[in-house]
Amino acid sequence: MTGNDIVDIKLAAAESNWKRKGFLDKIFTLHEQQYISDAALPHEMVWKLWTMKESAYKIYTRQFGGRFFAPQQFCCTILTETTGLVAYNNTSYQTITVIAKDYIYSIARPAGVKKNNLINSCFYLPELHNYKKQLFIYKKIIASYNSVTGKMKKKINIIKDKNGVPFINCGNNLQIPVSITHHGHFAAFTIH
Repeated sequence: MTGNDIVDIKLAAAESNWKRKGFLDKIFTLHEQQYISDAALPHEMVWKLWTMKESAYKIYTRQFGGRFFAPQQFCCTILTETTGLVAYNNTSYQTITVIAKDYIYSIARPAGVKKNNLINSCFYLPELHNYKKQLFIYKKIIASYNSVTGKMKKKINIIKDKNGVPFINCGNNLQIPVSITHHGHFAAFTIH
């Protein structure tokens, strides 16, 4: 099981003033705020920590159900430039983060789980209406799953459960977890 999150750096800079009073206190622990103040590029650290928290949140809600807003309770620890841990409610998730020129992208999986069969793709998302963006992303997911598994595209679709959590449906009650994220001009998915 995986979770993922992406932030379009330019869009985040235009839409979110993370320096406004109270923002950091609402989202980040004091320890995380120290990471931000110590960072050479504080804005990158803000969105790195955010994507780590969001990717862990996606797994947690898939595992335990329910939706809620408690970003400060998802506590991040930076291990290396690209790896970290996120802890929430006695559950830990390991993360891998890529900081590219235009986006920051994190993938989380339960701590202690070794890398295994994971399909992962990050890509440019053209300017489309929301419904067409979703279709574009779904087509990418189906094409990737098809190329890895050989399953016929017409038998693969994306469904969501009652909580809005997406799965790949291949018929015969086989549902494969998929985590989808998009922001601005970038999108990504992981299939596990």
